[in-house]
Amino acid sequence: MKAVFPIASCLFGLYLLCMNDYAHALIDEEQDAKASSISAFQAKPPIPSNAERSDSYKKILFVGNSFSFYNNGIHNQLGSLIRAQGEWERGENRMRLLTLSGGHIHEHLDGLANQLKHDPRPWQAVVLQGHSNEPISKRKQDRFDESLSKAIQIIKERQLTPILFMTWGYKGEPDMAQALRHAYEAQAAKHQVAVVPVGLAFQRAEKVFPDINLFVKDVLGMSESAGTERRLTYRDDIKHPSAAGTYLAACVFYASLYQRSPEGNVFTAGLKNTDAHKLQTLAWETVSEYFNYR
Repeated sequence: MKAVFPIASCLFGLYLLCMNDYAHALIDEEQDAKASSISAFQAKPPIPSNAERSDSYKKILFVGNSFSFYNNGIHNQLGSLIRAQGEWERGENRMRLLTLSGGHIHEHLDGLANQLKHDPRPWQAVVLQGHSNEPISKRKQDRFDESLSKAIQIIKERQLTPILFMTWGYKGEPDMAQALRHAYEAQAAKHQVAVVPVGLAFQRAEKVFPDINLFVKDVLGMSESAGTERRLTYRDDIKHPSAAGTYLAACVFYASLYQRSPEGNVFTAGLKNTDAHKLQTLAWETVSEYFNYR
């Protein structure tokens, strides 16, 4: 069995060194122009090239909410991509979810600490996924910042690798997507941890493949108009992932963690082969450009 932490250290060593400069740049930016437009933010946190390809992330715990557990879960989708490539090793690979519907990071702190303390089987990495708007909501930002710091500390105290799940903006809200990008990248720089750019892939796919629906509507209730047939009504904010959305997220995680393309993978999560291939390709393009993979 490979030594996990030396490999992880090699992978993230350059990333962490570069993050020091990136963090200082972000602090200066926020102090000088905190209210500036998020859409103008262009910095990309670096990560090592694929000279050292990561095969060490075999035991991953995903912490989050419905963005992670919809459609049989991000962990199962990622695991299926790995299995379909013949890379899953029984007894070595393990992926689980620790989720709470509508959950915020602060609501996971006790459960995360308890899980890591008492689970007899070791983990290698923990993915942290916040509530859909807590990183950018004025009302929630401070608590998110404080809670994420505590969660990362809990993970690092167990000598595990924290990874941030950059979530997506609601359907048709590119400004929200950019604000989330800024928020997660700032946290990644502050704590010197990696961030997986799922939100950027969603934003790109909405533009490039408008025929592939990445979202599902949430039911609000029934119409009450007199003299008309009662019909379902839906929430204005369309945010939860469809099967295609969760599949895209899994492809982005596969490409980011293992530094190779999911293109050609025979697992399609029930999507049409053509749609699955489009999302595989888009995931790799997004990740390889973001991390400068070759």
